[in-house]
Amino acid sequence: MRNTIGFDKDKIVADIGSGTGLLSRLFLENGNKVFGVEPNDEMRSFAEESLSKFPNFVSVRGSAEQTSLEDGSVDLVAVGQALHWFDRERATREFARIVRKDGHACIVYNDRTSDDAFMRAYESIISKHARDRASVPEIDDSYLSGLFRNGNYRKFNLRNEQLLDFEGLLGRITSASYMPDASDGERFEALRLGVSRLYRTYEKKGQVRLLYDTVIFLGQL
Repeated sequence: MRNTIGFDKDKIVADIGSGTGLLSRLFLENGNKVFGVEPNDEMRSFAEESLSKFPNFVSVRGSAEQTSLEDGSVDLVAVGQALHWFDRERATREFARIVRKDGHACIVYNDRTSDDAFMRAYESIISKHARDRASVPEIDDSYLSGLFRNGNYRKFNLRNEQLLDFEGLLGRITSASYMPDASDGERFEALRLGVSRLYRTYEKKGQVRLLYDTVIFLGQL
């Protein structure tokens, strides 16, 4: 971003759908002022607590379609793993309203890779045990062309990985809203057994490795 759009610590960022603050933290550590806009009270409270040491963090109760931020108040709109939940037309208008002239949007997704035996087995467990999985739009060129100015944006791919022990792996899988959790009794136990078998098959030195492609879309609104 520094090389591509001249991004620096003086730029003001709106992290839309900021959740627990993972993406906000990266910008705060860079020295940026960040408005974390999140409608979910529980996640927003978690972010407020975990990011309390950063004086440049401003927690905002709002949504992508109605952020409550002032006109032209930010240099960058950032969205991490959340764009598919937004009303694209309303959110695009809101982003254009709050960003300064020639401001940018940075859309970030972690996509699980499929070119690895462990990751394919991981996906199989999710497919087997998922329930009421929401149908969400694919973030492709057709979708993004309505967000970026003249449909133009740059795409960057970064390899990413996450090392987890068994409890971490189970927690990662059950963190998705469409997966059974401990309150689901037999369904959760069936999932736990499947995760245990997966872990025993692929663990090395007490860990398994989840592989991702971090995909970044960057352009002007």
